[in-house]
Amino acid sequence: MSVFATIYQRLSESTELPWRALLLGVFVVGGLMISVGKETDDESGWHTLYWYGAMLILTAQMSHTTRAFFMGEGPSIWDFGRYFLALDGDLKTVQKASKSDTAARKRVGFLTLMPSTFITWIFAKSINNSSTLGGRFGLLGGIAYAGWYVSFFAAALVGYQLRTRYGFRSLPAAIERCYGTVALLCFSLALLYRLWNEVWSNSVVVASFYGKTHSHNWWVAVAVSTMIPAFYTTMGGMRASLFSDGLQAFLGLVFLFVILGLIGDKFPDGINQVWEWEPSGGWLPGGGYCLLAALLQGFGSYPFHDPVLTDRAFLAKPRVMLVSFLTGGCLAVIFIVLFSAVGIADCYVKNEANLADGLPAVVAGKCGSPASLGRALGSAAFTWMNLVMMTSSMSTLDSTFTSVAKLAGLEFAGYLHLPGDTRGGRRGPMDADNPSVTPLNIAIGRLAILALAVVGSLNLLSNTEALSATTVSGTMVMGLGPPVYLLLLWKYNSQPGSGDGYRKAPLAFLFSFVPGIVFGAIYSAATIKDPEGVKRNPDLWDDLQGFNMGEGMYKTFLGVNVVGHLVCFAGTVIGFLLHQYVPALQLDCCDGEATTEDPKTGERVPTPGYEGHHRDGAAGELPVDAIKAERVADSMSSA
Repeated sequence: MSVFATIYQRLSESTELPWRALLLGVFVVGGLMISVGKETDDESGWHTLYWYGAMLILTAQMSHTTRAFFMGEGPSIWDFGRYFLALDGDLKTVQKASKSDTAARKRVGFLTLMPSTFITWIFAKSINNSSTLGGRFGLLGGIAYAGWYVSFFAAALVGYQLRTRYGFRSLPAAIERCYGTVALLCFSLALLYRLWNEVWSNSVVVASFYGKTHSHNWWVAVAVSTMIPAFYTTMGGMRASLFSDGLQAFLGLVFLFVILGLIGDKFPDGINQVWEWEPSGGWLPGGGYCLLAALLQGFGSYPFHDPVLTDRAFLAKPRVMLVSFLTGGCLAVIFIVLFSAVGIADCYVKNEANLADGLPAVVAGKCGSPASLGRALGSAAFTWMNLVMMTSSMSTLDSTFTSVAKLAGLEFAGYLHLPGDTRGGRRGPMDADNPSVTPLNIAIGRLAILALAVVGSLNLLSNTEALSATTVSGTMVMGLGPPVYLLLLWKYNSQPGSGDGYRKAPLAFLFSFVPGIVFGAIYSAATIKDPEGVKRNPDLWDDLQGFNMGEGMYKTFLGVNVVGHLVCFAGTVIGFLLHQYVPALQLDCCDGEATTEDPKTGERVPTPGYEGHHRDGAAGELPVDAIKAERVADSMSSA
């Protein structure tokens, strides 16, 4: 059989081909309607958004099982590519579901997880912020924003230890075990706040390419760029997100280097001159202090309030996850630093235009907009800039939506008694392997996606400054770091109920979390501006000047974070000691997980002292033999 005949046969055997073909026809009709309507001055820009979204929806993966929807189990985009191009593989290999926990984790391999971790943190707001800081501090601005990307390494360390040393299947499960239900509720609300921020702060960047703020076209772009990833993640959950991330990671790198090439053409000595140029008045002072604040948040708190990152730390085999995060994190840092060239180039182009018109030279901080540079360089550059923003925005939003689906479908729903729930009286967060997780949990997750897509955009009625979603949200949750790092030092009962482990310590979490919220809320209130850019609470801002460290526009930000992190650390230590040594506050000692993960294979290994133990109502923890029996039963029922 020829290669073309093989490709045709494999495509015809696909059960999803008919509805995808029908959907393609619908998109073609819609594209023709856009062309005929010509209701906008920038028709090509709308076509770019429309067909980019169509590509993501048409290639999205459907999920019918809980492990596929919540864990991303299944063949990678590379497996499908090899199969449908008749390079290797067979239909049975590509279509069959995994029959064991190990097989499922093998499916989420390095080539799937690494691009996903990389591109999901190349937020549209992040590359926009990198450009903005490039327009303020030059190359140092890009390096400063990359400081937040040490979050990759912090999240990988925590996830690896919680899985291989303690056996937890998610960060919320560990928090609930050591700090209790109230702590988990606070943590979950912080995650919701982060996810809500991600929706509006990414869609607003794409919208800036389609019209002035709050104009009709601007709102249409917000709605379309939000609903596209909401649609395909509702279809496939984590499975669809991981699948699309591989494609978008490749496209994002291509778009970046095309943009750098276009920028290089504007400088007499090419792209290298970008890093050497600066305005006649020099760059703004204080870029180094912004970097220090970013590093503090990146290590101390920022990664733990972002389920987009921490959820992926519990996918794949532990060592594969670790290498994926380290590699993806390094790529993300390089990407962010390189994109600061856009902000520098925008300053250069505006400066040259001002001098040619006899106007004063450009001032650092008054330039750095990607959309502005794209318009200045012409329609081709504008389209490429728009594409890189769309890629980063939608890759982030699809991960945001899968995280809220997991939060609602597994963690919040874990406290409900839903049909099919076989657990005892105790309730708590579940993982996707729990036998009590049913298609109803998937339905709850899908509804949560649609709800967040709508509610997440409401903030745009007042706040449209994407950078505030990073600085303010990171400050608001500075109290998460100390209790999360304490989890890595926790001592559990040597045997179930033995009483020789650390006692549950809700105050260790709350004494850190609540002060962090207070510091963040005060800083947020002090930095709120009215539509004219004037601070609404100038007296409060003046009061915060006592925290200043260094110079420049981030000196208050740095000071508040240094003091706040120290207060939160002290709160965790005090709260922990109170529960261990004050009789009136002593709670039960914490049992450990019955199994841990082998770092290399991902197999569940019995924890010494917990052999054969089953904790009623816990996060799906079963003896190894029971897990294997469950997998066999699942595979037989779905065959």
